[in-house]
Amino acid sequence: MVVYLVGAGPGDPDLITLKGKRLIQEADIVIYDKLVNKKILDWVNPYCKIIYKGKNESDSDNSEKIQIEINSFIKEYGKSSRIVRLKGGDPFIFGRGGEEAQICSEQGIPFEIVPGISSFCAVPAYAGIPLTHRDFSSSFAVLTGHESNKAKSTINWNKLPDTIVILMGVKNIKRIASKLINSGRDPKTPVAAIQWGTRKCQKIEINSLEQLFKKGITLEPPVIFVVGDVVKLHYQLNWFERKLQMGHGKNVLLVETKNHQNERVEFLNSYGFNVDFMPVIEIIPKEFDLPNLNSFDALIFTSIEGIKNVENGVEIGKFKGLIFAIGPKTKRFLSEKYNVNVSIGEKYNSQGLAEHIIKIMNNNSSILALRSSAASKVLYNLLSVHFKYKEIQVYDIKHIPCNINQIKKSEVIFVTSASCAKNLMDFNDPRLDEKLIVSIGPETSRQIPIPHITSTVHTVEGMAEAYLKYLWEKS
Repeated sequence: MVVYLVGAGPGDPDLITLKGKRLIQEADIVIYDKLVNKKILDWVNPYCKIIYKGKNESDSDNSEKIQIEINSFIKEYGKSSRIVRLKGGDPFIFGRGGEEAQICSEQGIPFEIVPGISSFCAVPAYAGIPLTHRDFSSSFAVLTGHESNKAKSTINWNKLPDTIVILMGVKNIKRIASKLINSGRDPKTPVAAIQWGTRKCQKIEINSLEQLFKKGITLEPPVIFVVGDVVKLHYQLNWFERKLQMGHGKNVLLVETKNHQNERVEFLNSYGFNVDFMPVIEIIPKEFDLPNLNSFDALIFTSIEGIKNVENGVEIGKFKGLIFAIGPKTKRFLSEKYNVNVSIGEKYNSQGLAEHIIKIMNNNSSILALRSSAASKVLYNLLSVHFKYKEIQVYDIKHIPCNINQIKKSEVIFVTSASCAKNLMDFNDPRLDEKLIVSIGPETSRQIPIPHITSTVHTVEGMAEAYLKYLWEKS
C-alpha cells in the first residue's frame, strides 16, 4: 500500500488541501500529532484506525521515544495499509517529514508527500503581518527555535534578512533575542508572538527584542514569532482579530433543547457573545421494543438523546455492524463513550447522512435508525429505496412556550433544530420579523418562513461563523 505524509495546515481545518481531505477519508490508518485540529478526524471512514502520537517540544527524550513509535508503525503497517501520517502545517517544514519519508524509502514502502499550508506563512497572515512588503522587507528567513540551543549553530546570525519567522521558540526566546541583538539587530525591533494562530483562540503579544531578552514571553506553545518592521503593519491589517471582535458583546438568543444549555452556551460565550438561553422543546423518553440488533448491518443515531435513551438496552460497544451519526457532536459522544468507529457524511443533516450511507452500504443491507418521533421523513424516503430500513422512535418532543422578553432583548436568534424552529415560528410574534435569525441548516430553515441566514456548516460553531461572516460583510 502507500504511506501519505499529509500536511494538516496551521490549525483552521478549512486550510487543509482538497487532496489531504480525500486521503483522510480513504485511509485505513491515520496517525496524527497534537497540532492537528481534531475536527479533521471527523472525516475518517468507519473502518479507519486513528492513532494519536503527540510530541512535546519541552521534553526531547519523550519526543524521541514517540518518534521511534511512529517509525515502527510505518514499518509495520506501511506495506499492507493506506496510512495517512497527518502532520501539523507542512510535513517537510520542521516536522521530521523528511526522516519519515526516508524510513519508507529504506523499507521499500511507497509514499507520497501532500504539502500543507505551513504555519510560518499562515499564522502571520492571520495576524495581519505580511512577510514581504515593498516598504519593509523583500526577503525573510524561517528558523527553528531549537537551533539557538546548539553548541555550534548552522545559522549565520549576522546575515539574516530583515524579517525572521521563528517556530518552536518559546523555550529559547530569550537566548534568540540575545543572539539577534548581539549580531547587530536594533533592540527596539518589534516582535510579534502569535499563539494558536488561525484558530478563534488566537492571541497576539507584541514586544521588542530588548523586552523579550529581559522578560521572555508569557504565552505557552504553540507560538510563532515574527521579528522585523513588518510587524508594525499588524495594527492596520489585523483582519482576523477584527472579524472575531465583531461578535463581542452581541446579544445572542440560543433557541435550543432544554438539556443542551451548558455546553452550547459556554461554547458561544467563547466568541465573546452575550448568550441567553431559551429552551423551546424538551426530550421525553418513550417506551419501545428493540429487535435483535444482530439482524442489522448498521445503526443510525441522529442525536445524543437517541443514544442516551437506548444505551440501557443496547450494548453499543459490542455491535458488530457499522454505526452512523448525523454530525460530529453525536459521533464524538459515541466514539469517546463506547470506543467505536462512527461514520458521518460531509453534510451534517439527514440528506447528507443518507447520501453517505448509500455510498458505503450494499443494497438490501438491514439498517436500524433510533430517533425522535418528530424526526423528518428524509432518511426514510432516501434509504428505504435501497435498504431494508427500519426506524424506532425512542423519544418524544414536548414543546415549551417562548419567552417574549428574551426575544425582545436579543439582537440575533440562533435556531438549532427543525423542532425548535417550528415552535419558535408557531409563537407567531411580529417582533420575530425584526430579528436576525441564524438557522443551523436546511432542514431547520424549512420551518422558518421569514428571511434568515442558513449556516453552511451544520453545527453551532458553523452558526457562529455564519453570523460573523454576515457582520463582516455588512461592515
